[in-house]
Parts: sequence; C-alpha cells; structure tokens
Amino acid sequence: MNLSPLSNAQRIWYQTAFLLIAFLPILVLAHVLETRQLNDIGIWINPLKFHVSGAVHLLTFAVLLSFLPRKVSESHWLTGLAWISAGATIAELLLIDMQAMRGVPSHFNYNTAFDGMVYAMMGIFALLLTLPALILGLVFGFVPQSAKLTSGLKHGATLGLLLGFVLTLSIAGYLSSQHTGHWVSAPPTDSTGLPIVGWSRQGGDLRVAHFFATHLMQLLPLAGFLLSKYLGAQHKKAKLSVYLVAITGVSITLGTLLQALNGNPFVPL
Repeated sequence: MNLSPLSNAQRIWYQTAFLLIAFLPILVLAHVLETRQLNDIGIWINPLKFHVSGAVHLLTFAVLLSFLPRKVSESHWLTGLAWISAGATIAELLLIDMQAMRGVPSHFNYNTAFDGMVYAMMGIFALLLTLPALILGLVFGFVPQSAKLTSGLKHGATLGLLLGFVLTLSIAGYLSSQHTGHWVSAPPTDSTGLPIVGWSRQGGDLRVAHFFATHLMQLLPLAGFLLSKYLGAQHKKAKLSVYLVAITGVSITLGTLLQALNGNPFVPL
C-alpha cells in the first residue's frame, strides 16, 4: 500500500503521543514502588490515566489529518497549531506528574498559593491542547468530500471534534469551579470506584460526563468512517446515521451530567 509521507503537524502529534506513552513503564514502576496515596488510591494512578488520555487525544488529531487535502495538512498554520497543542500537553502532564511527586492533588487544589497557581496554569494548557479540536472541526466542515474523505467521515469528524470541544470545555469549566472536586453527594474516595476509571459508585461523579464529552472526538469520526465503509455509496444514509450517533452521544453526555448533579452514581454499588 502506498502511504503518503507524514506532514509536519502529524509528525509533531505522533512523536508527542509516543513520548507520553514511553513514560508509562516509568509511571507503572513508580506506582508499584510508591506507598503514598491520594483519595485512597496510589498517587501515580492519576498521572498514568492522564498520560494515556493525552496520547489518545493527540493521536486522534494526527490520524484525522491523513484524511484532509495535502495542502491543508501541510499548511504552516497547522504546524504552528500542532506545536502549541503538543507543548501544552507536555506542560500539562509535567505539572500533573510534579504534583504527584510532591504528594498533593493536581486538580481542585487551592491549599496554597503555589498549588492554586499550578491549577490555573493547567487550565490554560488544557484549553490550548483542546484547541485543535475546534479548528480541525471547522476545517472538516468546509473541505469537500473525496474518495478518502467520505460523507460519513466528514460529518463524523466535524460533529465529533466540534461537539467534543464545546462539551468538554463546558463541563471542564464547571468542574474547575467546584472547590469540592468532582464528587456530588459522594465520599471523596476513589477506592470504591469503578475499575480503571475510578468513578464513584456511592454518589454523583462529574468525571463521567467529562469522559463521554471528550471521547466524542474519537467516537463520531470512527462511526462515520465505519458507516461509510459498510453502507458503501449510500452517502445520505451514512450521514443520517452519523447524526443519530451524535445525538445519542450528546444525550448520554448530558444525561450522565444531570445524573451526577443529582448525586446519583453512574453505576451504583
């Protein structure tokens, strides 16, 4: 198969994602050797999850670029955007890792002026690393369809990136304003939460809606790609199906947000 060479923006995002992944064995070792805990779980679990999430986030942008016209993917402004978002992702994760090393929470931490400043900086970096979703979503909305950029993928990428950006920032903004953290009528512990994700099973947890909002960026482009592949030339059906998946995804996101705000767990004990 003849593969096109990577654009500069793709190279930046792929290399940064692989750098984040390369740190996973170190973080796993730190988790095994470390005895300190936060929220009743190992202090390095949170950095581990954020490294994986950050890598998936950047890989999403890099993969989607391969479906855009070459003149767009190789543009200088997109290379600049890749540098900004990659740098912001590295900076965000360095702050999360630093706080874990210090033995303090990285999020919702206003205990000292320094911790409050770190959390504010993380908010700025989070905005910058999410910004490509907004810009690429608009680009996918305006570029024409092609043999590579099918109707389903075009609309899936547009909706996934734009809806994911808006919902992620909206929910994250609300989350950051809650000085009590992401728990709602739930004990502040992750020890009894759902496996891997840690979501509370004793009350509301705002991380659930944040998770679904963020991963619309992967779900909808993938759904669009698969729907176009299996529906073949039936472009209208692929487009309609993508919109139905988008409505379902947004409904789940908003539903889990209301569920958490009412103090109800996503999956109870």
